[in-house]
Amino acid sequence: MTKTSDTRPRGRHARPQSALAVRWNRLAGRALRGRGRRRTVVGGVGAASAALIAGAVLLGLPGGDGDAPRAAVAAHTGRPAASPSATPEAAAEDPEEITEAVPYFTAKDPEKKIVGHVTDVRRSGEFVRVYTDLGEDDENSKPAVSLCEWTTQLLKDGGDEEPRVFVHGKSSDNGSVVLANKQSDKDDCEVAETP
Repeated sequence: MTKTSDTRPRGRHARPQSALAVRWNRLAGRALRGRGRRRTVVGGVGAASAALIAGAVLLGLPGGDGDAPRAAVAAHTGRPAASPSATPEAAAEDPEEITEAVPYFTAKDPEKKIVGHVTDVRRSGEFVRVYTDLGEDDENSKPAVSLCEWTTQLLKDGGDEEPRVFVHGKSSDNGSVVLANKQSDKDDCEVAETP
């Protein structure tokens, strides 16, 4: 027979517990009785918390990026986020940004009287949105309609058979207003007059 203190009944063919298993069972039994239980629970919770924090740091969960709020505001207002780490390589990686638009506009407007108003050009689903610094009262203005027409031509030259374009201006209260748009092939880039 074995010299262990385990008094549990075992079958005739059962292996005896190892000395390590006996020590572990005694240690666990003491830790879960009386005052030892509280220490065990507090230590376990502390270890689990430390493991979760370490896992979050290793996985790189969001929360430490100082540019994220600015990027969200820029996406809403149409202005590019000012970031000291922004590089041309990072801009080229953005699949929604149409980087060839501004050079195309500049070729049509070398004096930059119209293209100077453009702050961002990006794809949004099936639509292309041209964000400008024009105001709400510039609805159907020459710069807005010209940008709509030029963007439509740029998209047609790129193989888009049914280009859909929105030219946005800044608004004082609710996001970006539409100053000109082309929603169908029959559309002429002018928006309907608002009452």
